[in-house]
Amino acid sequence: DFPDGDGGICVEATPFVIAQVNTKNRLGKVDGRYPHWVAPYDSSQYDRFSLIFYSTWQQYRAPGPAYFGKALDKNERI
Repeated sequence: DFPDGDGGICVEATPFVIAQVNTKNRLGKVDGRYPHWVAPYDSSQYDRFSLIFYSTWQQYRAPGPAYFGKALDKNERI
């Protein structure tokens, strides 16, 4: 049970903006076609699991937003 906010998913929303999605005890939705990675957490103390869904379409779909949801200030919490 790592601290809230650690180990979420980071995604490049723009070349100058990194969005960090808190995924602790909740689902997060990002477009995996954008560069993304796991935010730091203490892996020697905590386990982290990911559940990934892929959507395959017959036709190409243009990328949408890098992440879905409300953008918050870095000090703001949901």
